[in-house]
Amino acid sequence: GPGEGARGPFKVLFVCTANICRSAYADVVANAATPDGVTFASAGVRALADHPIDPPMAEEIRGRGDFSTHAARQLTRVMVEEADLVLAMASDHRRWILDEWPTLGRKTYVIGYVARAMRDLPEDVTLDTLVEHLWRHRSADPGDDVADPYRRGPEAMSRAAKQIDANLEVIVGGLARLANAPR
Repeated sequence: GPGEGARGPFKVLFVCTANICRSAYADVVANAATPDGVTFASAGVRALADHPIDPPMAEEIRGRGDFSTHAARQLTRVMVEEADLVLAMASDHRRWILDEWPTLGRKTYVIGYVARAMRDLPEDVTLDTLVEHLWRHRSADPGDDVADPYRRGPEAMSRAAKQIDANLEVIVGGLARLANAPR
């Protein structure tokens, strides 16, 4: 988009445990929205490496994105370094990253918090100052976590998918707006 310039796209990394349910779903659905100037990827802190998306979670996507190429990846330091923003599905994933790589904590947040913060972003926040804004205003709410639906039945999958959708609606829309704002 016009906002990209030399900086390239704004890179978002979704993180959960195995990278076959929550972060995989978020990755596929967010990429299907293809917002100009923003790219999405995902990984797991204890990934079931190379596994496809969990079939009940794939069911939740139902024609809203192509999950056929998804292969779970183990989170690495390089992935976190290369991301502009890391969206953890729950606070334990954020803690895992903070324990492993404390210096990368300023770009790692629980998805529900980022959605809350982006619902009413001040006018002067830009793509370049967003992460600093998130850091300065960080707060925790038990509702920020997306509970792990793995092997907990279709209702749990559906609940997780709906919660991720609600968060993505705010985050993807907000990032697309910021990515295409004049800089």
